[in-house]
Amino acid sequence: MTCAKLNIDHKIVELKNLKNIMYSSLTTDDKIPEGHYTDETMKKTVVPNRNMVMISIAVSYAITIGATSVFYAAHSGDHTIYPDCRPEFIDALNKAIQICDWHRIELRAPYSKLDKSNIIMIGKQLDVDYSLTWTCYNGRDKACGKCGSCVERLEAFKKAGMKDPIQYEDDICL
Repeated sequence: MTCAKLNIDHKIVELKNLKNIMYSSLTTDDKIPEGHYTDETMKKTVVPNRNMVMISIAVSYAITIGATSVFYAAHSGDHTIYPDCRPEFIDALNKAIQICDWHRIELRAPYSKLDKSNIIMIGKQLDVDYSLTWTCYNGRDKACGKCGSCVERLEAFKKAGMKDPIQYEDDICL
């Protein structure tokens, strides 16, 4: 929906077979942890190397269309548990990307030092339609409001002084 609204070509790359080699509660039938993240529950949602895989695919496409940048939306809240959201990962991958092809391209991660509430406030200033965004790990018709990702999203909207515009399964409202 967002791409259509912005008149941007939308590409879908099917990655579902990666679940056969990248194990996590997000890629198996294991129950996705609910509630606020703790180190142990958050680790259950780590999909090994997922961001490097997805960024590599995005970089390949960007090179193909002649783009000069790929943007990565890691934020500071992810640094503790997700190794592929840390500044040192972003820096190292950016260096690899700059030498992976003759076409010069850069990985940009403008939110890597911001928390979710700061990002929401920036989006508000940019008139982002947050009803078109999705955070839930469960992949159902409505966001669950219970997984760590939903809980953090709801808290970030509250901290930013905004109401989250998406619908949740149990009409959750902070």
